[in-house]
Formats: sequence, C-alpha cells, structure tokens
Amino acid sequence: MKAGDVVGGYTILEDFKVVGAGLSKWTFAERDGREYFIKEFLSPTYPDEDAPGSPKTKARKRARCATFEAHHRGIQEALAPVSSYGGNLIVTLDFFRCGAKYYKVTEKVDAAGLEPAEIAALDFPNQLVLLKTVAHSLKILHDLSIVHSDLKPTNVLIKRTEFGYTTKLIDFDNAYRVGAPPPPDEIVGTMNYYSPELVAYIQETGPADQLTQKSDIFALGLIYVEMLTGALPPFDYERYRYPSVALTAGQVLHLPPGTLPPEVVDLVDRMMLAAPAGRPPGAEVHATPSSGRAPTPAPARPRPRERVAAGSSTLRGKGLRAVGRVADAAPPVPDTRSGRLLGKLLTRLKDAGSP
Repeated sequence: MKAGDVVGGYTILEDFKVVGAGLSKWTFAERDGREYFIKEFLSPTYPDEDAPGSPKTKARKRARCATFEAHHRGIQEALAPVSSYGGNLIVTLDFFRCGAKYYKVTEKVDAAGLEPAEIAALDFPNQLVLLKTVAHSLKILHDLSIVHSDLKPTNVLIKRTEFGYTTKLIDFDNAYRVGAPPPPDEIVGTMNYYSPELVAYIQETGPADQLTQKSDIFALGLIYVEMLTGALPPFDYERYRYPSVALTAGQVLHLPPGTLPPEVVDLVDRMMLAAPAGRPPGAEVHATPSSGRAPTPAPARPRPRERVAAGSSTLRGKGLRAVGRVADAAPPVPDTRSGRLLGKLLTRLKDAGSP
C-alpha cells in the first residue's frame, strides 16, 4: 500500500510509516475532501482460503481475528456517543478489514509537536489548561469503566488554539473495560509509564482486578510531572530504571515543588503512590486546584539517560523485543528485591519471543 492507492474508500496521501516497535504503520488519507489519520495493523492478519497453513492453523488465526475485531468495535461503539469530530477524544471513526489487513481511521490532528521541556517552559496557566483537558478526556473514559492502559506523552497530542494550547487524547487500541484486561502476554505499552500493579500482572504475581482506572492515574501522574518539569520524577534511575520498579523497592516519587502551587504538588504526588487505593479518582484529578496565581515554572531538568527511547519501548506483554535488547545491554541488576523484580521481568519479556 503506497501513496495514491485506495483502501476502504480512503485515498492514501503518503507512503505508510512504521510506528514504534513495528506493530503497525500509519499515514494520512483523504475521503470526500477531508483528511484523516489511517493506521494499518501488522498483526493479526486474516487468512483466506488460499493462505498457507493447515485448516486448524487458519481456524485459530480467524478466531484471533474475531477477538481483535470484537475488541476494536466494542471500544468504538462505547466511545461514539461521548465524542465528536473536533473533540479532545480522538476516537475511531472507521474500522475495517481489506484483504488480510485491518485498518483504523481517526480524525487528523495538526499537533504542535511540543516536547516535555517545551511544555515545562510554558507559564502555569497554559500548563494548567493542558493538565485539565487531558484529565477531562481520561475522566470520560473512566466514567464508562474503560481503562486507556497505554498513557504516555506521545498519546497526548498538544494542539495550538487561538487561546493557547489544548490536548487530544489518542490511541485506544489497548483500552479495556475494568475487570477484563487482556492476558499478560498481550499487554502493550511503554514500560516507563507502567503502574506497579501492571508490572505485577505481567509477571503473573498480581491479580487482574487491580488493573482499574487507577493504573491510568499513575501513568497520568508521570505525564503531569513531565509537563510541569520537563522530565520524569527523580529516582535512582541507574539502579531501578523504571518508576514502577523504584516504587516496588520502596522509593517514593515526588513532583519537585519549585514554585508550583502546593495543592498541585500534593495532587500529583498522590497520583504516583504505589498503592492504587491511595491515588485520587479521575474526577478529583480533573478538578485540579489552582491557587489563582501564575508562578514561574520550575526550571526544566534534563531527562535521565534512557537506554530505551520512549518511541521504541512499546511492549507486548512478555514478548517485547525492545526490553530484550535492554536486558542484553544493561549492567547486572543489584541483588535486592527490586533488582530481582526487574531482572525477572526483563528475563520473562526477553525469553518469550515475539507474539
């Protein structure tokens, strides 16, 4: 599929580009005079009668495709009544299969492309608008008992408006209803933003019923810190590598106060608590208080050196290749409870191979 081709009634405007770890490709397309974002999923693929493989293999693949379709259509139907074109939730407008491949179409967003350090350099009133708009989008999901499950800065697009900036929340491919997360092997996300309970679930040491909206709140707390300071909260990066692992080891994550309103600092600190029960609900996060003053933002801190870049650390449960590479290159993990936890997680992810 290349520029000029037509798929599902959409004319491809540019050649497809690979996303993250290579689980999908994307480009822009046009239909009826309007441009859209279109994603091609590289997996699963639907086997027709002439596809290679035994009848049993093809039946298994078709069953997986049926589950994949049901998931995407279910989330699309759930969000359709609470979203609109031009809104802050960039939901699926069209989902279809063409031949062996599946495609998803959403509104095209002209993002401002601000990096965390650039957002941290904005004045506090502009930052507060961003905090509130992304929290409102997440609250809509949570009120429907839907967990986004893949919150990270690249899924929170910043759009310039005539009044300043706003956010657009994207990518609900991995969303699920509370109480029904995917199997651990099929979890997809970026480990920098995994909650402690999500890590435990992937390791099969934590129950599925812990994966509620509060897992999103943890990831959003990390994103808030990046928006306000330009980097993830400080912790012993060389020893623990990921915030969730540091928490499991007993470290506490804090938003550096700088000149931020203390009520905002307190809220964000509670969002990053290790225990889900202690984190505030989405409604409270959306009601992020403001002291009414516009303090000078805290100076942006340099981002800790990352062995896996955010854009390339998309994980699929225990089978991610990116973390496998980290495990190969990383120095020995300290022989502590947190070290064993991280080592076990990286080993499980590395050894399982591709899905």
